[in-house]
Amino acid sequence: MTRLWTRRRVLEAGAGLGAAGLASTFLRACRPRRRDRPNLVLVTLDTTRADHLGCYGYARPTSPVLDALAAEATVYTRAIAPGTWTLPSHASLFTGKCPTSHGARYDVDGPLVLSSAIPNRPGLNAYRVRGLAPTEATLAGILGNAGYRTGGFAGGPWLTSVFGLGTGFERWDDDGVGSVNGRIAADLNARALPWLEKVEEPFFLFLNYFDAHSPLMPPAELAARFLSAPVQPGVPPTPEQTLALYDAEIRYADQHLGEVVRMLERRNLYDRTWIIVTSDHGELFGEHGLKGHGTVPYQGVVHVPFVSKPPLGDGGLGQRADPVQLQDVMALVLERLGLPRPTGIQGRVPPHLDRPLMVESYVLAALYPHGDWLAVFDGDWKYLWNSAGASELYDLATDPGEERNVIAADPERAATMEQRLRAYLTALPQPPGGGAARAVDDATRDALKGLGYID
Repeated sequence: MTRLWTRRRVLEAGAGLGAAGLASTFLRACRPRRRDRPNLVLVTLDTTRADHLGCYGYARPTSPVLDALAAEATVYTRAIAPGTWTLPSHASLFTGKCPTSHGARYDVDGPLVLSSAIPNRPGLNAYRVRGLAPTEATLAGILGNAGYRTGGFAGGPWLTSVFGLGTGFERWDDDGVGSVNGRIAADLNARALPWLEKVEEPFFLFLNYFDAHSPLMPPAELAARFLSAPVQPGVPPTPEQTLALYDAEIRYADQHLGEVVRMLERRNLYDRTWIIVTSDHGELFGEHGLKGHGTVPYQGVVHVPFVSKPPLGDGGLGQRADPVQLQDVMALVLERLGLPRPTGIQGRVPPHLDRPLMVESYVLAALYPHGDWLAVFDGDWKYLWNSAGASELYDLATDPGEERNVIAADPERAATMEQRLRAYLTALPQPPGGGAARAVDDATRDALKGLGYID
């Protein structure tokens, strides 16, 4: 692994030395040409905050594999999830659209009923969502039509087939996801690695590692690396222990990402494979008095990793502060492959974003009674609009922890940012209709209930 990565760094460094000297000329001459049709591996580390990864400055050793990839990658430091939970964010990732346009989200009129009708509990039917419509053009479908073999392997229950995120994949594998902790990384790799070992080029592999999502149950040997004191049986973990368990789960997923990298190397595919690692959302651990995700788009929820290790021969490595969101992945990939973008998508190639940097968080009153949230960014300013009237404004340059709501001191700025956001959302194309109501299968429903998505 080290030999290949060191060779890449030498070649990339040599490409920037100019014409001074025989050594640099030799390096330029030997530098591989861009591969027109690289393989693509797209990884979501579910529920993983950017600020808990080494390549984003975290002190604990949670991500050595990803950190090594980041050393020869483009690392976007201002990556923002378009949603605050799994379904809308992944739908944006696969379609190049904002949640308003793809429509995969909580919706009281949605066709997917999360809870089966139970006598004397009609309120359970309020737990509804709208999945991704089968008519949507997806990255998998576009690449499949271009000759790619496509395989997707889901770790969490929101990625089961009923929600539509497998649209366009030749193979969509969600076996064993219907449990309280989804499918752990070892089980995911047990299905994905045999596919990767035999698949023909070019291919598109999608992996969703669910391990950092609650409940946090890392292997004991990993937990011991991060815990200063063990969690006592029957005793809830302290806040410090919870963070340690979260970090151990990230490390567990990172280890299994390493297995994928090693498989690519064994097949001599690493250099001609583009690896993108990101997350659908983060997690709050008591900040603002909140835990979890899916509601208020604070930075701990929406600031996600975005690491893009290109195929050998491509440049543009290092840290970039250009804003980027998950819906931009489709535009990035299709431009690199020379394939046209579908009409009606909002994804663009950074830094050429022509839309607001924003987050949409629509909730169900049965789950969260404090209204919907929208977030929009203007440079270092962040405005949070709330349908219940509890809007907030932060200057992230001086207040990265969002501790000082300054909306009362600068209402004009908040109004201007809201106006721009509203104008953009109003102009977006709407998603197709959702069809007749139907119940989600029992296994998926039980998994969502165990994860706290259903009371």
